[in-house]
Amino acid sequence: MRILVAQMTRMGDMLQNSTLTRALRQRYPDAHITAMVRPLARGIAERNPDIDDIILYEEDAMFCDLRSRDSDRLLRAYRSAAALVDDLNARRFDVVYNCTLSIASAMLLKLVRVPRTIGAHLSDDWRFVLRGRWTNYFFTSVYQRAYSDINISDVFRNLMEDAPPVSGLSLAITDDDRREAREILARHGVRERDFVVCMQLGASDTSKRWPVAQFAELARRLAAEKNARICLLGVESEAPLGDAFETQAPGLGIHLFGKTTIPQLAALLESARVLVTNDTGTMHVAAAVRCPILLLSVGYVHFRETGPYGEGHLALERRKDYLAPMNKDETSADERGAIPPGPVTDLLELLLAPSPEGCIPSLPDSPEWASLDVYQSRFAPDGFLEWYPVIRRPMTETDFLRVAYRNTWIAHLCPSVSRETLLDGIRRVAACFAPDGTAALEGWHQHWSAVFRQLEQLARQGSQKTEQLRACLRHGRNIATAREIVGELMRLDEDTRLFAELNGGCRPLISIARFQRDNLEGADPMPLAEMTQEIYRELSERAALMRAHFDAIRVAMHAVDTET
Repeated sequence: MRILVAQMTRMGDMLQNSTLTRALRQRYPDAHITAMVRPLARGIAERNPDIDDIILYEEDAMFCDLRSRDSDRLLRAYRSAAALVDDLNARRFDVVYNCTLSIASAMLLKLVRVPRTIGAHLSDDWRFVLRGRWTNYFFTSVYQRAYSDINISDVFRNLMEDAPPVSGLSLAITDDDRREAREILARHGVRERDFVVCMQLGASDTSKRWPVAQFAELARRLAAEKNARICLLGVESEAPLGDAFETQAPGLGIHLFGKTTIPQLAALLESARVLVTNDTGTMHVAAAVRCPILLLSVGYVHFRETGPYGEGHLALERRKDYLAPMNKDETSADERGAIPPGPVTDLLELLLAPSPEGCIPSLPDSPEWASLDVYQSRFAPDGFLEWYPVIRRPMTETDFLRVAYRNTWIAHLCPSVSRETLLDGIRRVAACFAPDGTAALEGWHQHWSAVFRQLEQLARQGSQKTEQLRACLRHGRNIATAREIVGELMRLDEDTRLFAELNGGCRPLISIARFQRDNLEGADPMPLAEMTQEIYRELSERAALMRAHFDAIRVAMHAVDTET
């Protein structure tokens, strides 16, 4: 089998995508797996032991030529694209996983003769479509982030149907890499027994950065308390952040901006005690080599989706009664600086302290932590990464819905995961919340069970109407009858949309159903009616699963109250 995995985005995305290549290699040990990547991710792909071959995707050069309005450069862009398509066709792939989810990647792969494409693609009539159940989930989940609890690495892994669990990201390092990392540190007077703390000051957007002054204060504390050696990591363009750090903590930072290759960076992180970081590609390199990570989740970062993939990492964020939208609007410096250095220092102790297998550490809900939330990553019984609360507080309504959604998506999209396994996961996460009586929980259960029962009924109406349309098409009834039924379906869809606006907690289910409707391929009315009926059936099934998981959460939380 010849497989192409197309991931033409950033370095971190390529690392997160390694769960898919690992799962593919486990399922198809003799397959030839090719990765198509941008040049900046080449170093990651080269160190992925599950990848046999690499194709470089030079999109930037081609697009610059296309926008140049110069005939010679336009011709060069055409020839570059044609050569790439010819190369891809010559490799005769059996399946393509397009994880880029862009129109440009879909257009490119439309020109490649492949029997099966999963992910972004173009239909026969050249409309942008997303193929695959998990692809649809991923594309819509980013707009419903309050209830999104599945890490993107697990999403990528499950683009392959019935994917096996994967324990982490894949990045191979050699003894030569380790030797070079030791030499880099030795040039700065760092010995192997020193307490090395790595810090990543930068991030792709300013709004995702913890303030440099806070990093500097943390470094001063660690140097005083642990005689820590502080390594400042990042690309060369982030060196000004190091200059700002130097004014706050003179002489404490070892400036390595742009001075390590990716393998050297990975080896350096492997030997470090901890990485304190913003949401960055460096964080994913650290996760791949099992370096303990403390993620400072600020701005629009949603660590449940994009946090480090692996066991035992910590995520710290400011407590808020809302979830940051999926956009890049600037976050104020005051808001980004709301996480003080003191608690970060305490969390490093917790991160590095040994804990019993499977045991989630806990912190008292003291005034010091009143404005902060802390979570630790563990793999749940279902094989998906889960973030467990470290500060034991009462469950909120958002928690109640999020836990239900997480298990509903896994139950619906991964039918091989047993119900008992999901219930075990619910019991495990419930044990991380503090008992708080049953009044609030009973209210949420009663309200949302009724809401999702109504949604289930709306979906059943849609299925029944679509069956009437199918019967009309089968028996060749007049077009006026078919149009009347289609009109009724359109009114039902509008009723469902308004229902989501009035009951925001059910919006993720309605959003994905509407997206699936808009994403249908073909023009033959009978297959379209059949696919539409399946969408309604799935919406009904998901609504019923939500109600079942509300029941399970209620039982689990009652058990927590009883045990306490």
